[in-house]
Amino acid sequence: MKKFWINTAFLGLTLLGSCNEDSLEGNDFEMEKTADEDTYFLIADQQNNEAHLINYAGDELFNWDFNSNLGNDINMLSDGSMLVCLKDNNASITYGGYGGIFRKINADQSIEWEVSYSSSDYTAHHDVEYLSNGNIIFPAWGEISQTEAAEEGFGGSYNLNPESIIELNPLTQEIVWEWHAMDHIIQDLDETKANYGSIAENPNKIDVNYNYQTRNNGDIMHINGLTLDEKNNLLYLTVNNYSEIWVLDHSTSTAEASTNSGGNYGLGGDLVYRFGNPETYDNIGKSTLNNVHYPNLLKSGNMLAYANSVYGNQSEVVEYELNPPYNLVAGQDNEPNVVWSFTDNDLYSSGLSSAVRMKNGNTLIAEGRDGTLWEVTDGGDTDWFYKTNYATIWRAYVFYANDPAITALGF
Repeated sequence: MKKFWINTAFLGLTLLGSCNEDSLEGNDFEMEKTADEDTYFLIADQQNNEAHLINYAGDELFNWDFNSNLGNDINMLSDGSMLVCLKDNNASITYGGYGGIFRKINADQSIEWEVSYSSSDYTAHHDVEYLSNGNIIFPAWGEISQTEAAEEGFGGSYNLNPESIIELNPLTQEIVWEWHAMDHIIQDLDETKANYGSIAENPNKIDVNYNYQTRNNGDIMHINGLTLDEKNNLLYLTVNNYSEIWVLDHSTSTAEASTNSGGNYGLGGDLVYRFGNPETYDNIGKSTLNNVHYPNLLKSGNMLAYANSVYGNQSEVVEYELNPPYNLVAGQDNEPNVVWSFTDNDLYSSGLSSAVRMKNGNTLIAEGRDGTLWEVTDGGDTDWFYKTNYATIWRAYVFYANDPAITALGF
């Protein structure tokens, strides 16, 4: 039996938003845990611009040194290669999480390709997904002057950096699909503009002025994660400054994505669904997110999300029951069922962070700004608690010895 140094033995039941009053502080002791020797954890280490593959004991089994500033996301693919976001030293938009460069590193550490999506007008940021067709998809910030933003009914007195989603062929560097948030906004401040209307009566539109008075820069939305459900052709986006998850119809053409018609849902690029914070569109229903990271779509069809500040200085991992096809109805509670959640007084990260479901049914949580890993059971017990040597963790992923990616790395 392997032994691990951790900081707690038990955390009480924390289902469906209940809070645990136990504390981890001052409880250093040794707890025995029967661990799966073939379980590995892939960690994006922002402080050192590296990725680490470790086991339960914290032993490093494999290391990637990117020799560049880590933009945020890493993906280990089935052939053992690594897709990573890196920071462009000349990026024009440099909010937290900016990147601009994508690199694919082979299992032997040679570079297969590197592409840039960064200029004086736009910068890729935060997340990237490698699709089955070989394309990559990622969010990007753009730039709109204060004058241009005012013409769109924006009430802020600063330049605007709205979001886009870009799907790119990395071999040809051709953009094959794109979506722009500014094509789908509504506002109720300036009735002289064409996009003036009732927020509550247009749930598929984005209120460009939501929370604008609390901000002092143009990063009003801050998309920090995306996941494409290729089976249903739906794209999920975690939108941190709106504290919700947006769902787009990826079946549209780029032309349709700029309108409100076309695609499987007939809505073009308008939101087909949204959840987590119905206040963003003046709707009813309970808010379950306050800042959010990583829309992790599970094999069951449910989704895990890390709610960074749902209890103030306390985070929560939430599992939603999702049932596409979706329908947004004005004035109706459109929120999905929360089927599981976990929180604790000592679980808190104001940014970053992730949650993934393990094959043993437990959930691995990366407490991003504390560099801590939690493994919790379905019943809310803490099976494992490990403070890493890494100050900040973007996300942590789970791999097993029989995964093709692990085999490709040579052990």
